[in-house]
Amino acid sequence: MNRFKNYTIGLMVVGLLTSLWGCVEPNATAMGTAVAEAGSKERVVVSEKAANPYEQKIVQLTTTDCARCHESVFNTVRDTGGKHQLECRFCHETFHTYRPDKAWKDEVPNCETCHGEIHGAEFKACLSCHGNAHAPIAGLVNMTTLEKDCGNCHAPQQAEITEYPSAHGKIQCSDCHHSRHGYVPNCTECHAEPHTAFIDNSSCMGCHPVHKPKQISYSEETPNSACAGCHSSITTRLETTHKKHAALQCSYCHTKTHGNVPNCQQCHGLPHSKAMLDQFNGCLECHGDPHALVFPGQ
Repeated sequence: MNRFKNYTIGLMVVGLLTSLWGCVEPNATAMGTAVAEAGSKERVVVSEKAANPYEQKIVQLTTTDCARCHESVFNTVRDTGGKHQLECRFCHETFHTYRPDKAWKDEVPNCETCHGEIHGAEFKACLSCHGNAHAPIAGLVNMTTLEKDCGNCHAPQQAEITEYPSAHGKIQCSDCHHSRHGYVPNCTECHAEPHTAFIDNSSCMGCHPVHKPKQISYSEETPNSACAGCHSSITTRLETTHKKHAALQCSYCHTKTHGNVPNCQQCHGLPHSKAMLDQFNGCLECHGDPHALVFPGQ
């Protein structure tokens, strides 16, 4: 009986302890959660403290940083900046320094710092020609301003136009080089019907130097068809003769310079005796047209 009684009491004790443990367990869990939350809050505080901008080392802006606000300027430099494709801070050594109480010219970089007086002491107003400092070559578009000083920068071309008068010297530089600096037009923009088929500018300028177009020169490889455009009747006579001159290029006899008329003796020497030659007034008196070599009257 006593054994049963003791067994019953033991079960009651176990039940009581189990009940108490169930009550304690949620509290322990809650306590663990509270501790975890406290730790999380502590970590947040530590993280916020580490990210505090006033405790960070400030580095200079990169070109990419500048581009975020100055996207159009960045795109201009990227696309047409040429040699000005530099880090922004190469020129703009300090950033956002412009203030209402200071003149803009005192804030932007001075071109002479890098370029010196590249066009001489008389040309210091760089942006009057180079309209956009971020695209210094592509920004040369104000032809009204530029043409006043073309000869100062392009002295050899100015000298050619002055020394060798032609219709090209009666027009402004910007009439041909319009739109922007460095623009080279096709010759056919003005000369719509050249005397020979237009292939490209080099085919024209092979004979006509552009700034002295009447000083025609050519190589020995110049085809007769190029001459035929202006000298059609002569070319026809040359092509229809059965004499040896028909096998020659015009440039073989009329060498290097347009209008050069050779002396027959340059190729033929003295084919007849002096006594015979003294009876005639030059070779053509007998041999007639040098392009057809037809005796007079034939």
